[in-house]
Amino acid sequence: MGGLGHRAATRSVAAPRTRTRARFSRTVSTGRWREYRALLRQAADEGYEIVPLERWLEDDRGERVLIVRHHVDQCPFSALRMLAVERELGVRSTWYFRWRTARPRVVRRVLESGGDARLHYETLSRLVVHERAAGRTTRSEELIETARLMLKRELIAFRVLFGPGRSACAHGDTRVPDVNNAVLLRDRDLHEYGIEFDANASMRSHDLAVWLTDRSRADGSWRDGLDAGAIIQSHASPVLLLAHPNNWISGPGLWLDRLASTVLPEPRLGGMRALRTGPDTPPVGE
Repeated sequence: MGGLGHRAATRSVAAPRTRTRARFSRTVSTGRWREYRALLRQAADEGYEIVPLERWLEDDRGERVLIVRHHVDQCPFSALRMLAVERELGVRSTWYFRWRTARPRVVRRVLESGGDARLHYETLSRLVVHERAAGRTTRSEELIETARLMLKRELIAFRVLFGPGRSACAHGDTRVPDVNNAVLLRDRDLHEYGIEFDANASMRSHDLAVWLTDRSRADGSWRDGLDAGAIIQSHASPVLLLAHPNNWISGPGLWLDRLASTVLPEPRLGGMRALRTGPDTPPVGE
């Protein structure tokens, strides 16, 4: 693990500062980047090897391992802040981008840093949303085969835009919580889709000590009430750290990111165009 090294002292991540839970609490609070940096440093101090998800899926050996993976669901430029922390500490990770967050500048910075940039697909839920918006009551089961064909094209488009990748990961759509995008790759030959791993399905085939997922609440808590610092201090392994960059940005930076995401041009490359029919629509041929 480059850059961090191991320190003799044992250090626990300080509990997040108490934050207001008012409607605009994240607007007036500060970002959590120091907390994220402290967590990674603590893992290094405790002797963890910090690895990207794809590397661990390829070889899950290791006495004490922290697996780092990100879902860039909103605020794509917040990923650059999280990436800067990781680069400072010599950490590499696996990043999953929705089409609405796959900004070329952001994705290329991830790739240039040695990280993995992959597709966070939402093909089936997008179809269902469009059907319901049109007043149709088509069941999601009836759209699966169409969505699978579309997903193949999306993965090709992502490779054209950003280079080859070994995995993909389903996104959960709160607009249609009854629809599971992961069904598209379940029990399929993934090589037909140009990938080797479906992130969630592959993780569930391994024995994890802890699946540690952040939350978007202003107090910066972790899902299921877990204490990240205590987990690291206990030397549990392997631990999956799933972090959403938009959950760690606050204050003016949060609104600047949202503004930039709105006004900056969408990606264009090699005869592909993106997001012409909606923010979650993939590139299509011109």
